[in-house]
Amino acid sequence: MINKTPLYILLTIVAILSSLTTLTSCHKDKDDDDTFYYSTSTQTTLVKNFALQADANVLANLDSVHFTVDYDKGLIYNADSLPVGTKISSLKVTVEFLNTVSSAVFEISNATVQSDTTITYTASMSQGIDFTGKTILKVTSSDKSSVKDYEVKVLVHQVNPDTLVWPLSWKRDLPGYTSDMRSYKTVKTDDSYFSMSFDGSRSVLMTASSFQQEQWNRQEVALPFTPDVNSLTATEDALFMLATDGQLYASPDGVDWASCGVTWQSILGAYDNRVLGIMGDVNGYYHDEYPRSAGFTCTAVEDGFPIHHSSTMIGTDNDWTISQQAIIVGGMDATGKVLNDVWGYDGNTWGKLNSAHGTVLPAMQDATLFSYYTFNKLSGSRRYGQQDTWFLMGGRLADGTLNGDIYLSTSQGLTWSKADSTIVQPSYMPKFYGAQAFVEEETLRARRAPSLIDSPISTWVCPFIYLMGGYNEQGELLPNVWRGVYVRMTNSPVY
Repeated sequence: MINKTPLYILLTIVAILSSLTTLTSCHKDKDDDDTFYYSTSTQTTLVKNFALQADANVLANLDSVHFTVDYDKGLIYNADSLPVGTKISSLKVTVEFLNTVSSAVFEISNATVQSDTTITYTASMSQGIDFTGKTILKVTSSDKSSVKDYEVKVLVHQVNPDTLVWPLSWKRDLPGYTSDMRSYKTVKTDDSYFSMSFDGSRSVLMTASSFQQEQWNRQEVALPFTPDVNSLTATEDALFMLATDGQLYASPDGVDWASCGVTWQSILGAYDNRVLGIMGDVNGYYHDEYPRSAGFTCTAVEDGFPIHHSSTMIGTDNDWTISQQAIIVGGMDATGKVLNDVWGYDGNTWGKLNSAHGTVLPAMQDATLFSYYTFNKLSGSRRYGQQDTWFLMGGRLADGTLNGDIYLSTSQGLTWSKADSTIVQPSYMPKFYGAQAFVEEETLRARRAPSLIDSPISTWVCPFIYLMGGYNEQGELLPNVWRGVYVRMTNSPVY
């Protein structure tokens, strides 16, 4: 995907998040020259900056954690929560006041390590504070005429923000699903989604401009052939599908279909405005395309090339080739061998990408390949950046069982790794093969815009994964749409 999305910093999860829904904040870097507009009496007890001192044994760059000071509500807190498992039972702090104060005392209660106690703050204090309970900072003005209490919260994530979630509450039926459907596939053109289903005698087309569209348009289609629905493929402005006898048909709208005059074994996918396929005859198998570009000639497929049942084909731009690269994974070759290879296409030539690098990928057919993100920590900071990543899910393994693991590539298919425990297919999601995945960006809104920020971030773009259909181990259609996203992406950016 090309569109850039903002850096997402997860606030806090579940109970902690709900407890802060009424907070307002002042998200400024602590080095900024803050200007406060309070009465003279208010300024006498104003905390200008609050920070944790560096402690690499607790967390790298601990002193860079930004704290918001909300005088009106008497709150000091870090909107950007600390990582899961961070120990906060003995943290040293630095407090800066707008004016000289008579005293500043931390009142600690119900903490897990420190007994209920009070600790007087001084600029040179070396004692750590236990923030696991309730912590009140009581500030007394220099003339002792005014006292202000601040509750200090050091927030820690309860869930890893890089967890990829597929909530059951988001599961939906396939658009237009009925129990008699045998096959179902969804594709996307430049501006629309098309879902074709077949029950053995009747074909139904469902269309929408977005997954956010509540009602998809439904139309029964009188096809002039018996469709192989699982071969449905889309270019930018046309649909293609094979008949069960291998004849290739094309349609501008999914309703009117015409023969292309060629017969193929399988469709690999779309590249630019061409659809790529495999043609077979008594002499072997050949690469073909429709419509054929100028000067194109059919060439014999390479040894070990997947004749059919490879993954979804996706396209991407990279730093190594001038033209767009298309990728497929796995499939079955002409000898019937199930493959674990990754093949790339540059517009003219196919080549095996992972042969010289080894792979952890199992041999599989009909896996679902799509482009999404993982997160990597930016050097010298606590912020994380998005990294384009290819995901491989589902598929039928060589022994006929279904794959339940997720595999990732950040090198555009050259090397792969099995995803860690934060990126897994949940146990309540059935294993599958032949599903389709789409990533659609949606605008989310903050629960409440902070009132003390000059320019609060109230909306942001969040990319959701939509995983549609597929089949179970018995070849039965799975009737659901699953919606997935990283936890951190659903919370408003702090910066």
